[in-house]
Amino acid sequence: MKSLPKLLDSRLQTVLGDDYASVMEAFATKKIASFRVNTLKALDPFVLQSLAQLGIPVEPLSLIPGVYFLDRSHEYALKGTNLFREGYIYMQSLSSLLPALILNPQAGEKILDVCSAPGSKTTQIAAMTGNKAEIVALEQNQIRYDKLIHNIALQNAKCVTTHKTEAKKFLNESEEEYDAILLDVPCSAEGRISLEDEKTFGFFSIDNIQKKAELQKELITTAFLRLKRGGRMVYSTCTLSPEENEGVLQSLITAFPQAKIVTAYLPEFEELRKGLSEFGDTKYDVSMKNAVRILPSGRFEGFFMARIIKV
Repeated sequence: MKSLPKLLDSRLQTVLGDDYASVMEAFATKKIASFRVNTLKALDPFVLQSLAQLGIPVEPLSLIPGVYFLDRSHEYALKGTNLFREGYIYMQSLSSLLPALILNPQAGEKILDVCSAPGSKTTQIAAMTGNKAEIVALEQNQIRYDKLIHNIALQNAKCVTTHKTEAKKFLNESEEEYDAILLDVPCSAEGRISLEDEKTFGFFSIDNIQKKAELQKELITTAFLRLKRGGRMVYSTCTLSPEENEGVLQSLITAFPQAKIVTAYLPEFEELRKGLSEFGDTKYDVSMKNAVRILPSGRFEGFFMARIIKV
């Protein structure tokens, strides 16, 4: 078992407070595997019956319909099934499922997924809207773009249009406006730390956090400009760093008075916490309490999400 860098450990103690010990325990624990039923191809009874016949035990996540988890010892067998290979199910971490739930996409809407590869949330939104929304998905990296295209086709997400492009360039050049935008940004990934794998935290530096935060601020600003008045945007990261979470939101609402952080409705998971009101000497707007943190646990990766509306 590895130890975290002293500065990272100290920062996490400040961010997590009373939750520090439980999160450290989670960082030392291997998480469960999870999947959602792809309702564009199958319904739960068919999937569950097929898994039962194959002797693969799964359990429902009762607070989110159509989502199931299983012990990692059965993951290899699950990935060997036709259910997986033909796109009847999609392996997706529980935390990754949450931003689309907060976005609450509706049929008939025009929706932008800014950093979309490999397509987990893109295809989830397509399924949630029954392929009856107009989804635009962006990705600039060729390998990740190929994965996005593959997953969209496998999941039968016919309502998605893709663009292999750099997100800031697309957002700056486009004049389109969207009813809803999902902005799941590149981040320092502190929520995915594993104490068994030094590569998951060996990257840590304040410089890395600051660089990520600058990119995130550029993305959230340009994305907000493409949001219709009355529209909504979900900002999400898989990091615990306040500079990349509350700090980015603070920069947005300071620059745009019409940007409002509103309640991000989620089921009452025990891992759910409110956004921070301060970090060190930095104070944040009171509306940060409407953002949510998901603490790392045996079920969830660390995640941060906020629902923003344009008034």
